[in-house]
Order: sequence, then C-alpha cells, then structure tokens
Amino acid sequence: MVREIAILNVQSGKGADLEEAYGGVASVLEEAPGNRGATLHRGVEDPDSYTLIVEWDSVEDHIALTERPEFEQFGAAIGPYLTGQPEVRHVEPVSG
Repeated sequence: MVREIAILNVQSGKGADLEEAYGGVASVLEEAPGNRGATLHRGVEDPDSYTLIVEWDSVEDHIALTERPEFEQFGAAIGPYLTGQPEVRHVEPVSG
C-alpha cells in the first residue's frame, strides 16, 4: 500500500467552496481501481491549506486514474479554488 499526499493551497476564503466541490467529485477517487480510501484535511494553523490523503494499492493505480476522463472532471471541479498545482508525493509505511 502507498499513500498519495497532495498539498492543496486554496484561494483565501474559498475553503468552503473547495470542500463542497470535493464532496461532489470524491467518488472519482473512491471508485477508482486500487483505491483504499481518501480523506481531505483542512490545515489548523493555515485554513487555506488542505491535505488530501489517498490510499492506493500501488503508485501505478494512482497513475492509471490520472489517465482516465473522470480525473479531468475531478480537476475541473476543485481547480478553480486552488492557487497553483498541488504538490503530490507518494509515501509508504516503514513502521507501525
């Protein structure tokens, strides 16, 4: 299992709009082959910073999603609220 960590910087005051948009397209992630779950987190110190954590069977499963038309719908829904491209990393557990 790997986790995708995406840092989403949101336009000031647009967090509620992002959350609503994400709620409308979260199923794109949740229904993707190899997906084990996804959660969106709002920053405590910086409420205009969000972290999306997605659990995948493999990095290849995440990459496969990005090549599907549904992923364009996902990006189109949340993109208008972002200040730039998300910073995306993949991590895997090494303990606990």
